[in-house]
Amino acid sequence: MMSSTPNTEAGPAVDRLAMTLPRLAEKRRLGEPIVMITAYDFPTARIAEEAGVDIVLVGDSGAEVVLGYQSTVAVSLEEMLMLAAAVRRGLRTPLLVGDLPFGSYEASDELAVLSAQRFVKEAGVDAVKLEGGGPASAARASAIVAAGIPVMGHVGLTPQSATALGGRRAQGRTAERALEVAREARALEEAGCFAIVFEAIPAAVADELTGVLGVPTIGIGAGPGTSGQVLVVHDMLGVYPGQPKRHSRQYADLHGQVLGALGQYAEDVRARRFPAAEHTFSIDPAELAAFRDGLRHER
Repeated sequence: MMSSTPNTEAGPAVDRLAMTLPRLAEKRRLGEPIVMITAYDFPTARIAEEAGVDIVLVGDSGAEVVLGYQSTVAVSLEEMLMLAAAVRRGLRTPLLVGDLPFGSYEASDELAVLSAQRFVKEAGVDAVKLEGGGPASAARASAIVAAGIPVMGHVGLTPQSATALGGRRAQGRTAERALEVAREARALEEAGCFAIVFEAIPAAVADELTGVLGVPTIGIGAGPGTSGQVLVVHDMLGVYPGQPKRHSRQYADLHGQVLGALGQYAEDVRARRFPAAEHTFSIDPAELAAFRDGLRHER
């Protein structure tokens, strides 16, 4: 099938340095907001590159928004590696982070390190992310960091363990639970995490923790006071119909635009308005006559 063939490598980033861990730390120190977005494929990665975002996360949210699973728990390490490798081919300057999926790191330090190494070797990520800040998660983060792979932490609402948290709802809304989130964030910082995602926690709690932690904090549903923000690209682009999530802002309506475009295409095909003459290829009349003659002789 013929299609418009894209360049298989990311184009040069004009006047833009590659994002590094020291540069992220410097942005936090200077109070410069960090821009992070998810991506799960090559074309989205190319757009993120051109837009100049700082960090691209191949999140396990791809399980739901790309692969059609009912939760993030279902996605496999192999599927995440495939998505991450596609994103890698579209990036030059943003820091690329791969989400360790459920079941790929919890059982032991050895499993966690092996999974992280596969992300680096097979998909080319710069860092990995894992969820939770309890003793086990902190230990896994420490082991991965000790193996030479940077780790991003994630506290608050952690979708992989949402059932244990009582569902996908905000965390840290009592003093007791907010202190628990704080302890988890500090444990991840002590384990060597270079940044920590705060998901669905009160803005005031996120502000306090951002002030006491020594690493960048990335918020999603955690208010404007974190070091940076992250959104799921499908949410911000309006790929799926319906009301935007509370923590998100919809910057486009791709569902409506794509639906309209496909509907118009279907109408044009059925009315034989497409393809038109400008969409077809010609053949020399003499060659066409020879072809017809040869076709008659082959009957």
